[in-house]
Order: sequence, then C-alpha cells, then structure tokens
Amino acid sequence: MSRKDTIKIRQSKLKEAFLGQLKRTPTIETSCQKVGISRATVYRWIKASKKFEKKVDEALEEGRAFMSDIAETQLFSLIGDKEISAIRLYLSTHNPRYSNKLELSGTVTTKDEPLTKEQKKLIREALKLSSLRHYGKEKNKDN
Repeated sequence: MSRKDTIKIRQSKLKEAFLGQLKRTPTIETSCQKVGISRATVYRWIKASKKFEKKVDEALEEGRAFMSDIAETQLFSLIGDKEISAIRLYLSTHNPRYSNKLELSGTVTTKDEPLTKEQKKLIREALKLSSLRHYGKEKNKDN
C-alpha cells in the first residue's frame, strides 16, 4: 500500500469519526476537538468536496434535532418537578393564550403618481444646490 493510499484511508476514518461526532454534538469546534483535528482541516475538506459539505450539513441538522430532543426531555422533566420558569417557557411557546402578545396590522399601499409642480421645483432647487445646475434644462451649446 502506498503512502498516498494510507493517507486517504486515515483521512476517510477521520471524516467518518468527525461526522459521527457532529451528529452528537452539533458544533464544528467541539466535534473537531473530540476527534483531534483542526477546524481548518474540516473547512479544507468542505472546500474540496461538495459531497462532504452536504454530509456535514446533514450531520449538523441531525445533531441539532438530537439536541432539541434532549432539551425537550429536560424541559418536560422540569415541568414535572413543578419548576415555574419551565412551565412558563413551555406555555409561552406552545399555547397562543400564554404567548407574548404584540400584534401589528395594517396595509401598505404605494401610488405611482406624477410629481406636482411644487415637487418638481423643489427637486430642481435641490439639484442646483448639489452642483448639478443643468438638470432639467438643455445645455447651452455655446458653453
């Protein structure tokens, strides 16, 4: 077996270990530390392979779902222990009657109307002040 093959095998094992760790702890930094590789290495692998990038995204998504399940389990445990802050959090995020209430309503309309004479005059004055003196007038050919 050549040195290049040995490196590829080792790299493949590291990638699989990293992806497995990422599914358990969905942060790149923590997963890198657990596997013993640098973040730069992972980002180099991602840059080199769209397939690996997709696997990383899938592992992160799976890991986040796993962590959400763990968090919900802990939340339900706290609710069972009658922790008022856990009860309040659950109700405010899952029951509209207990949610924070801020309602915005209204309509937005736009009208594309021609400018009035006064508006045109104001624009001409503003352009004169901004040193665009010939706006709206034909330039004098003698200048």
